[in-house]
Amino acid sequence: MTTTFTIRPATEADAAAEAAIEHASAIHHATVDPDRWRVPALEDVVSHRRHWAMAKPRDQGLLAVADDEVVGMLELWLRRPIAVVGNARIPRLEVTLGIAVAPAWRGLGVGTALLQAGEAWAREQGAERMSLWVDGFNTGARRLYERLGYVAWGQEMDKAIEPEAASIDRPSLVRNADGEVVATLVGDLVTLRPMRPDDRPSLIALLEDPSIAAIWDTRGAEHSADELLAGDANFTVWAIEVDGEFAGSIQASEEPDGDYRHAGIDIFVSTRFQDRGLGTDALRTLVRYLIDIRGHHRITIDPAVSNTRAIRSYEKVGFRPVGVMRRYERGKDGTFHDGLLMDLLAEDVPADRLGEPPR
Repeated sequence: MTTTFTIRPATEADAAAEAAIEHASAIHHATVDPDRWRVPALEDVVSHRRHWAMAKPRDQGLLAVADDEVVGMLELWLRRPIAVVGNARIPRLEVTLGIAVAPAWRGLGVGTALLQAGEAWAREQGAERMSLWVDGFNTGARRLYERLGYVAWGQEMDKAIEPEAASIDRPSLVRNADGEVVATLVGDLVTLRPMRPDDRPSLIALLEDPSIAAIWDTRGAEHSADELLAGDANFTVWAIEVDGEFAGSIQASEEPDGDYRHAGIDIFVSTRFQDRGLGTDALRTLVRYLIDIRGHHRITIDPAVSNTRAIRSYEKVGFRPVGVMRRYERGKDGTFHDGLLMDLLAEDVPADRLGEPPR
């Protein structure tokens, strides 16, 4: 076997190889510390990496390659300091990293070369520190890091405790990025249930629907699906179901600042389920939840000016035009199109028009 390798930046085409390297790393960690690590299926590693690529995208990825085979990877995240008055920690621009090397290539200089290349990249960004997390039982990795000058400046400690049985989530519960349980909302015609990772194939198929693809995210169905599943702070995604069928998705973003508190909604429905009042019912159901349960007094939505069908639906629920946002959103043709900002105030809409609060 050749022991010659090169270091190069990662590309989107390397995703499968990177997942395989991470899967091998999981096997290694589960071997050295089985109390804390397990070995997920390779396809679950792929899904997990897609999720984090959206939720916390890396700033740089570097690969070690031998004969066109990826034998090691380094992932780098640039962390800019936040100046907080009274914080005793000295603010420094730093890079956090994750590294994995194929089992057959450990001890052959791959890890060293990747770390040195990563440090060179970090210096170019103006970083002052490199930081990483390492399992205490992973003695081989610790020796490598120490040899390159990494030092332990703190010590993470833990203790195994037995949780109360009643405190453990049921498998059916879904939490959003904020850790809150996502409620299932039942309308007159539709059910809004939490979006789950296993919805990805159905979500991609939905986003490829011509009527949705024409107006939704120019970066493609897979990118949009991964972004929705990754979630974000103050952002919750539901699947719209009609008689058990996956008919669309509706999302709510919530502004937590008390001075500007409000919620925003986005929605898309499959062509097959359009013009039946289902989108209107889904929207009305979520609006009621955001007002009565989440406590919002103002809800916004921002369709394209040209999307007259959507605008009519939103007006039925009580949304009013606020104004045109010129050249607001880029379309499939590469040009920016106008958007219509609409909002709804809780006091503007009688309860009987919105219907009963969702169950």
